[in-house]
Amino acid sequence: MDGSWDQLMRLLSNRGLEWLRQRIMALPDPCPLDHPDIGALALVGQIAPVLSGLRGRISPIEVIVLRRLTPDLVRQGALRVLDGARDDALVRLTLAGGLVAQTDPLWQLACEALADDPALPLPHRLALSDDPVLLAEAEAVLTTLPTSITPDHVAQVAQLLMQLYHHGARRPRLSHPRAYTLIFDHLRMLATWAQGAGCTGSVARIAFCLRLLDDDHPVADMLSDLIQVQRPDGSFPVKLGFATADQTFADAVQPTVHVAMALHMAAWKRWRGPAPVWLQPHPVQATARQLADRIAAMDIPNAQALHAATSLTRATGENWFARLSPARHAVPDDLTRLGRICFRDAVAARHLRAWLGLTRHGDRPSGLDGPEAAWLTGRIVAIATPLPDAVMRLWDRAALAGDVAAFTDCARIAQHHADGPASPAVRAMTRRLCVEALTQDAPLSRMLDSLDRLTLLSRLFEPEAKAAAAA
Repeated sequence: MDGSWDQLMRLLSNRGLEWLRQRIMALPDPCPLDHPDIGALALVGQIAPVLSGLRGRISPIEVIVLRRLTPDLVRQGALRVLDGARDDALVRLTLAGGLVAQTDPLWQLACEALADDPALPLPHRLALSDDPVLLAEAEAVLTTLPTSITPDHVAQVAQLLMQLYHHGARRPRLSHPRAYTLIFDHLRMLATWAQGAGCTGSVARIAFCLRLLDDDHPVADMLSDLIQVQRPDGSFPVKLGFATADQTFADAVQPTVHVAMALHMAAWKRWRGPAPVWLQPHPVQATARQLADRIAAMDIPNAQALHAATSLTRATGENWFARLSPARHAVPDDLTRLGRICFRDAVAARHLRAWLGLTRHGDRPSGLDGPEAAWLTGRIVAIATPLPDAVMRLWDRAALAGDVAAFTDCARIAQHHADGPASPAVRAMTRRLCVEALTQDAPLSRMLDSLDRLTLLSRLFEPEAKAAAAA
């Protein structure tokens, strides 16, 4: 395409973005979670970083969307999702939440909950997880030609391909080179159907995807169909066809953002921004750290100082014994509890051992035996084989029943075995415990017990977080 055509693409795209800007700024500030246009705002929040990546600099629409898409709004939506809500607006709000809430453990937990939900559409789950099983499912959908074509099928194929390609930022590794040919044939079939059906969103999506696979693929006829239907207000209609009436935000947001993406791909031709980096979230670790910060800000009585120092040292990796100056002795029952807290954490065990005057490789302290005693005194501890199936079934049963005590006991047993993947029920129970820790007020003793439980679960399910911190 020549320069004048590129200039036209940018002009029409900017008109569409101006329409989006006006509709976004018309939303109340702050925007309530139950506003009917939250889903439309979230959709623009999903697309804005893509437009920035294609431009090679931040897109104006990304600046605008951040004026209404706030961390507090995303946090409220995350709590609804974690409570079981799955309506489309809340799912989209979670998908867009990375713009403003990437470090918020509640948002990270909501993402995990959605990625674990098999009832959720595959494109949404793929956007939230890099699970190889989901990648294989996506490739199977993309390489299988359909017996019948619908707008929903076109949307699914396009969204899956965009996720695999990170909207042009990288090229995926598929199982076989022929897979690219099969996907291309699939897209050409969908392009013919979309133009015949007159579906604006389908034409725009497929034009974008064809350019993902082939930078030079001719899409001028598809773009011509799109640009001639732009309304005087700058929006695009759901169906190809001439009209002059203004459209509401909810009615026209989907075709407008999809056409804007296609026009951006035509004008800027490729991804020009930095490649997105998949940041593996550690929500349990982040929750434990936030809870530790709350405990550290409290006035800790002397009777609980030793427990608090051990728990905070385990959670943060910092020496809290010197800060809190707790008693330098512990009765057998307390020592048993402290030894369990420190198990498989070398830093916490070393600080506790030094504070209590326990000698390395010395006699086991009174009241403590087994692997916890060996770990606390610096001896070698052998980690057993994978967790027995019987214990795993008990753990699942405790998780499904909401039995916190039995759930924690099974987690402690799991510490004595090799790390392995958690079941969906255990992951769901872990998320519930994290939400309680983040949202509920409790006495110091319960907060310390919760912190110990979270650091235990973090070590089991997010061991790479501790390894990265140590490095």
